[in-house]
Amino acid sequence: MQPATADSVSGDFDDRRLRFHGIETRLYRDGNDFRVATVGGDGKPGDFRIAYTFGHYPLQQYLVDAGKGRLQALNVAWDSRPANQGGQRWFHLQVDEDINSEHPFFWTRHLQNANSRCIECHATDVKKNFDATSNRYDTRWTETGVGCESCHGPAGRHLEMARNGELQADDSGFVHQQNSSLRWAFADDKTIASPSGERSNRYIDTCGGCHSRRSTSGDVEALAPYHDHYRLALIEPGLYFSDGQIDDEVFVLGSFLQSKMQQQGVTCGNCHDPHSGKTLMDGNGLCAQCHLPEAYDVTAHHRHKSGSSGSICVDCHMPERIYMTVDPRRDHSFPIPSPARSLQSDTPNACNLCHREQTPGWAAEAMTNWGIGARADRWASINRGLALQDAVVFREYARDPPSGLPTLRDASLLGKTAAFPSRLAFERASAQLSSREPLLRRAAVGVLQSAPPELRWQLLNPMIEDPLQTIRHEVAIALSDLLGRLNDKDAERLQGLINEFRESLEYHADSPAGLLAIGNLEVRMGFPILAERAFKRALEIEPDFVPALINLADLYRAIGSDGESKALLQHALEVAPDSANPNHAYGLYLVRAGQPEKALKYLQAAAQQQDASPRHVYVYAVALDSRGQTAAAMKLIEAESRRWPNNLELYFLQVAYMDKTGNTEGIHKYLSMLATIAANNPKVRNWMTKYGNKP
Repeated sequence: MQPATADSVSGDFDDRRLRFHGIETRLYRDGNDFRVATVGGDGKPGDFRIAYTFGHYPLQQYLVDAGKGRLQALNVAWDSRPANQGGQRWFHLQVDEDINSEHPFFWTRHLQNANSRCIECHATDVKKNFDATSNRYDTRWTETGVGCESCHGPAGRHLEMARNGELQADDSGFVHQQNSSLRWAFADDKTIASPSGERSNRYIDTCGGCHSRRSTSGDVEALAPYHDHYRLALIEPGLYFSDGQIDDEVFVLGSFLQSKMQQQGVTCGNCHDPHSGKTLMDGNGLCAQCHLPEAYDVTAHHRHKSGSSGSICVDCHMPERIYMTVDPRRDHSFPIPSPARSLQSDTPNACNLCHREQTPGWAAEAMTNWGIGARADRWASINRGLALQDAVVFREYARDPPSGLPTLRDASLLGKTAAFPSRLAFERASAQLSSREPLLRRAAVGVLQSAPPELRWQLLNPMIEDPLQTIRHEVAIALSDLLGRLNDKDAERLQGLINEFRESLEYHADSPAGLLAIGNLEVRMGFPILAERAFKRALEIEPDFVPALINLADLYRAIGSDGESKALLQHALEVAPDSANPNHAYGLYLVRAGQPEKALKYLQAAAQQQDASPRHVYVYAVALDSRGQTAAAMKLIEAESRRWPNNLELYFLQVAYMDKTGNTEGIHKYLSMLATIAANNPKVRNWMTKYGNKP
């Protein structure tokens, strides 16, 4: 990030005229100013000064001062790559979206606001300084760009030592020297180098904040403990593939934390120059620091001609995905290519990323012909099953969890058991509350949110004083609804934590998601007026923010304001007609309004969407049955069981309908799973007695 000057601007502002999505954009210079003439937030043509450049290579974005301290990123960006690589051109960052002034990604809207979303990682010592009362930013920083103090901390002593000629090789005067204490060497006949010395996770605190998919709890000081201020995203569908490979832009750390390299103590500085970010060397020599070339940089290992792309380590073990149209990012979990797994699930593999004209089956056969069998990955299988809410997989995981996993993978599995509120899930979670690993403690607290109140308080009460903010805040959410049930002493302790959490949430009061979290907390605590205020503020910032529309509608439903609820849900449907939740919520509204036949259309639409869940299918099936269409409900569950295998709710409902109608052909397919997972349920016991001996 730099002030827009002739030295910092890479793009062509020589009266360039562009047209994307029907919008005319002119980029030009006026003396020393760089300017853009385009449509503004009011949908009318306007003329704006470029205040800052943002990034440099492979693309450069541009920030406009839109008033009230707001710095907004334009939708058009400059491709900085050489012309022979397709660069030296203007392009639109959302070329596949119909972007206009009412679209959430339009340059004047919140999703393009740099104060709340970008600047903290592109300048030094950033203070956002948002004032909710005036709706203004007074964002400050000590240095544009990432300066020394971003990674090394305060530089006062360093400057004093420099003035006095006292700088030393092992003492630069900074708070943090960033020296690695591990050394790597090949021992005996080993083909992979072994570490010696003391391991340190300091690099996570130093690099992780800006190189991870996460949220923050407020302004962050340099070198602050990562898990005290950042809430790292776990491995979830939409962010990662089911085997942990990167899908959406997750900014490296969450990927690297899954790797064997990180488990052994490898850090960012082992491969990257910390000042330029570039790798320490080109080609396979980088990997040869720890992987003996005679064993790995040979055809017998990579099965390709030396010097070809298939012989390059990173092309097979760090496959690229393209983000922001032109920016390739490599997967830092260092996956082993597995075309066989691609045949079974939604995961990509490096073989077919290169051999695009071939199928995963072709690649799997090639592996077999080379004598390389399909690699079983129990973690990936369990992760996929839990994401699909497969009760059989949950039982397997809860009773025999995989061992030796990277902490992020372990925590991601644990977090998914929140979909199975049960004794097994609570026991598994409670065992991790005392873990030394912050991610495991955080995931465990999340699972216990649905535990019975007495058990929840018993288990989580001691964690009110957890040393890490992000975990304390998870505890605040889990216990917030219990505040009115506690004695004065306990209530005072919990109230102090909730106050701390509220302050953290207010830091994000400039974002719809932050205000949604505030509103949800107030709902949980029983303060509907405060919740309404937060949801409304979210919609003032982003009128089309679907979660706030639905949650505010649900709040109005609870207090009897059905008219206001209906209008909000209809708006949500207009904004996101192809999303499950708006269709589901409006369908339920129609049911409550006494229009069950009309509701079926929306409940069906919800169940059929790409982002549907088993719950959407369940509710649609119940609605069908309530209208006398039980056979259709059974047919629906039968079909959806392929999408959601071994789902406890759906299978329970199917057996109930089979029993009700007497159409019991194939009942054991469902009943056997229920008998395994829910044998103590009275209805399941009755069904087993009734049908257990049938073939």
